Amino acid sequence: MPRSSQSIDDLEPVTNVSERQPGVKTPPADLSDAQLRAALAGTWNLHASTLEYVPLGFGSHHWIIEVGNGRRWFVTVDDLSAAHLAGNEMDAIDHLLVAFRTAAALRDIARLPFVVAPIAGHGNGMVLCIGGRYALSVFPFLEVAPTEYGEFRNAGDRDEALALIGRVHNATDCIPIDGLRQNTLDVPNESALLETLRSLDEPWRTGPFGEPARKLLVTKADDVRDRLRRLIALRGAVQADRSGWVVTHGETHASNIVRTRSGELVMVDWDTVALAPRERDMWNLVDERTPDWSPYAGVTGVTSLSTIAMDAYRNHWDLSEIAIYVEWCHSPHERTAEMEIAWEELQAYLAG
Repeated sequence: MPRSSQSIDDLEPVTNVSERQPGVKTPPADLSDAQLRAALAGTWNLHASTLEYVPLGFGSHHWIIEVGNGRRWFVTVDDLSAAHLAGNEMDAIDHLLVAFRTAAALRDIARLPFVVAPIAGHGNGMVLCIGGRYALSVFPFLEVAPTEYGEFRNAGDRDEALALIGRVHNATDCIPIDGLRQNTLDVPNESALLETLRSLDEPWRTGPFGEPARKLLVTKADDVRDRLRRLIALRGAVQADRSGWVVTHGETHASNIVRTRSGELVMVDWDTVALAPRERDMWNLVDERTPDWSPYAGVTGVTSLSTIAMDAYRNHWDLSEIAIYVEWCHSPHERTAEMEIAWEELQAYLAG
């Protein structure tokens, strides 16, 4: 295993504040500020004078803390039961540990300073179980320009992002990758999605979006099944040869490759890192409207991308989003800002 990370005492001050996307997340009801403060003090020796929840992104809970010397840090809490992590708490924590160690190795061993990896606490640990079902980690607090999920704001940012991705892929042979999971192109809760599609006759009295989601799926069930069948065929072709697989980030959109206020482009959110075809990081950056990927080719020397793998990962993304939002609507829920977004996203993906 690579050296886990720099310690807090060794780290130089970092410029501050991430752009916020309002109304995306609410704090977990079963995790108190007192628990967070105790964990941060006990493991990272960070005694928070302020603890502010920020509704960033759509996958994890986030806080900004300030300590007595005025420095601030970015705190992330992941729900270990989330389907995209592993599906059970023990596998999920193992996955996060390996993923974050890999990110730290990219930064420290491969010397890629644009990789924003977690900070190690006591014992060089970067993940702490807290509250029975959560994993806490601490990151440098970065000030970044406003971003939105999806496309990059301009061609220059996209080109630089392609070059950074190429440098990550090139580092595969430079860092320890023992234990790093191999991406399978499995859809989270794929079997549950298929079972749900087979049982759409009874009303979903699960919350305000249950019945609307069920009625929409009644009209789209055949299309979703067709998409799954296509993915399964593509998946088999992609998995057949793993000889050229590289370390991939997994979600290389404009919310995860961001420019700091001081001008550098950095890569954040490394919980999805995995060994995979390079197309896993390229499918959303190369299409008919933006066919040029020469900045990546210039860094890696790669001259072609697999159409099959690009199609597989494009299909996988859409189906994964559908599966997650269907599960949310099919489970007990209330009308929250997060569920409003989930319902809008489900409609958009099913219309695609």
